[in-house]
Amino acid sequence: MPEINVRQRFNQPPEQVFAALGTHQGLNQLFWPIQVQRVRDATDPQHPDGVGSVRKMGLGWIKPLAEQITAYEPNALVEYTVIGRAPIKHHLGRLTFTADGQGTLVDYHISLESDLPFVAPTVLNGLQLAIRLGLARMARNI
Repeated sequence: MPEINVRQRFNQPPEQVFAALGTHQGLNQLFWPIQVQRVRDATDPQHPDGVGSVRKMGLGWIKPLAEQITAYEPNALVEYTVIGRAPIKHHLGRLTFTADGQGTLVDYHISLESDLPFVAPTVLNGLQLAIRLGLARMARNI
């Protein structure tokens, strides 16, 4: 199955990096100009962006991509899958936050599979570039 992994070191502790990146709102900074909007809260009111929450992504009022959080550990992990209609039969994203001295290592891993030829590699190449640039930008600005 095609997959990518992007690693970025942040100078801040995991709690601070997770606060900026482990929420649906934080992904607006990562994927700019793509907009991310939470459309359903998680079952745990303490963590509205946690397990069961759903976000939509797109531009303006057109947000065709929906993702649901499947695993959530504050300051450590966010995992999600694409839901709804998409030309993708499997998409799993996983962000891990690991303490690294005084800072944090963020690993963003995505595996993707499609029935349509060339969709997975094309989408993954675009995502890898966007994530690499977005994480580097956020590491400079947090």
